[in-house]
Amino acid sequence: MKNPVADDEYIKQTRYCDFESKEITNFCENYRYLNTLDIVAAVFDFVRDTIKYRFDYPWRCASETLKKKTGNCFNKANLQIALLRRCGIPAGYGVYLVRKKILRPLLPDEIFEMVNDTTVHVFAKVFINNRWICLDATVDKETYIAFYKDIEIWKHSDWDRKTDIKLDPEWVVEDQGLYANIDLYLSQPTRFWTDRLIETANYFIEKKIGLKMET
Repeated sequence: MKNPVADDEYIKQTRYCDFESKEITNFCENYRYLNTLDIVAAVFDFVRDTIKYRFDYPWRCASETLKKKTGNCFNKANLQIALLRRCGIPAGYGVYLVRKKILRPLLPDEIFEMVNDTTVHVFAKVFINNRWICLDATVDKETYIAFYKDIEIWKHSDWDRKTDIKLDPEWVVEDQGLYANIDLYLSQPTRFWTDRLIETANYFIEKKIGLKMET
């Protein structure tokens, strides 16, 4: 297997993975005394559960997502990768085509109908112990409890520092591989999302979470 440390494409800064930004650099001071496994675990926990899942445009820089504390799968994976690369740990973008039903719990009917039958899902992979490990930090615990907890094939597990955290194959149509840089994809115009639709979708999520917390 090619070692990404020898070829630094997986530890480079890109336009959207802006880990040399002041925000990312300062935040990573929290990890300066940790070993590699502790950093990977801490970054995963932070991005998964502190950065809340909300719809947004894909083209947010990692530093923007860190400030907003919310994001979609693109935003959260990009931030996770930026934090890992800032700490010198090789990380890349896993890309799946997934069935649109994965979004069914999160969207009102009128927006769900706009989604293609298959849609792109992005998550972080990290190179440790001489292999790539999937660490999908998309769905925070609050969102999991409100929307996915009763779906049998969905799990919200602690990372045991050796096993992949990834979607159940039931959701996945095609594994499109691992990428060091997806800036070109992130910069493309969105198919249908607008500020109004994003606001509507996020209000739907927040209202459902609020009702769940009250019960």
